[in-house]
Amino acid sequence: MNIIKNSLPKQVSQAIEELILNDTYKIGDKIPTEPELMEMFKVSRNSVREAIQSLIQAGLLEAKQGKGTFVIAKKRLEVELINSLIKVDSKDISEVRNFLEENIVVLAIKHATEEDLDRIEFSLKNRNNNLDEVKENTEADINFHMSIAQATHNVLLIDLYQYISKYFVTYIASKIEKKESVEEIDKLHKELFLSIKNRDEISAKEIVKKIISL
Repeated sequence: MNIIKNSLPKQVSQAIEELILNDTYKIGDKIPTEPELMEMFKVSRNSVREAIQSLIQAGLLEAKQGKGTFVIAKKRLEVELINSLIKVDSKDISEVRNFLEENIVVLAIKHATEEDLDRIEFSLKNRNNNLDEVKENTEADINFHMSIAQATHNVLLIDLYQYISKYFVTYIASKIEKKESVEEIDKLHKELFLSIKNRDEISAKEIVKKIISL
């Protein structure tokens, strides 16, 4: 892969960013070593190092001493959202979640296919499986809500929810840790699925409010 020799570090960083965007390198993946990148792009070590450093500063990559450099974000939009969310309190996150979840279920009811409904139901079963680990339960909960977002078939909304949902994790985990509320939360999630399946917008919005208010 040859790169025009004009602002080489910038072009290398753009090329790597494109590889991240098209999922050649996914979040959590280790990118190639400096020598491998030098060979891939036919550029000097300094150009590679400057390109990598710019992506680290942009928040897309993270260098781990002795291990290599890893992808930690897919898009710059995600990084900007993360930086914004770090500064807000739980009340703001709760309000944003309520707004997103309500509008997502409305669109899901309008656009969900039978395949979407099957995927949501499968995610519900995993979510209500009540695994022992709080982390696993939290991930299952996020996956359930993500499956509903995917049923909207709105690419921008799906991306937005995926990015912001990372900051719902602590909020959700705190509820899951309260064992006395688990049964009620499970029941509400089942009712939410049924309201989407039955195309009942009013009921779905009310259930979302109850889930978030618990």
